[in-house]
Amino acid sequence: MITGFNTDIKHGNLVFHVQTEDKGAENPFVESLVYVGGEIVGSKKTPYDETTREGGLAAIQEMMETQHRKMIAAVQRGRFDSDTKNSRPREKSDSFDLPPPSNLGVEIPPGVVVVDKASKADEKTLDQVILDYLASEVSQEHLDLTLYSTPDFYLGETVEMRLKAETSLSRRPIIGAAILVKVISTVDKPMIVYQGKTTADGSCTATCKLPKYKSGNAALIIQATSDAGNSEIKYLLRARK
Repeated sequence: MITGFNTDIKHGNLVFHVQTEDKGAENPFVESLVYVGGEIVGSKKTPYDETTREGGLAAIQEMMETQHRKMIAAVQRGRFDSDTKNSRPREKSDSFDLPPPSNLGVEIPPGVVVVDKASKADEKTLDQVILDYLASEVSQEHLDLTLYSTPDFYLGETVEMRLKAETSLSRRPIIGAAILVKVISTVDKPMIVYQGKTTADGSCTATCKLPKYKSGNAALIIQATSDAGNSEIKYLLRARK
């Protein structure tokens, strides 16, 4: 399983959280969920095709990043505004479809986000979508935190993590983002195990000594904060058998 993407996006008066993850070899698909206040207001599930599988982890990572950017663009266009106004959490089965580039009949340049056509009444040409995207890119981008190394997280052991903070759409490194790693559990108060900042290329290497609990459940929370926004990654911690 590949580490996923988590991005907070402020749209209107709300903060949307977009989460994209690979469900693994036993469940070969990429899933994106859009949350507002802890409620799911949109989702997208895409199975791997044969070409993606043959491309290995790199191809799946690219597929995840593309889908994540499309979901962010959909939030920026107000795709989920009606759902939040109705205050009705959308179930995972209520996903909407984003058309793949091959269905558009044009070659999509690298870095351009293709937004779905939600309905005939809201239909836009590709040129209009690109113009909307370019006009909103600077003000709408937010911090995106990626974990490039995924060690085994065992209680009582020391782990090293390679992190990178980038802008969510243009993928520019974010310098000086504050990185905070803490452990929360059902048996003790939250414990900070690392504090630091990202370097000139947006990266940070965090070495953490994890506490050892004899009972209860625990999780590792990795947070990044900057002027571009906030992002967070969570992992469950387990005891080595």
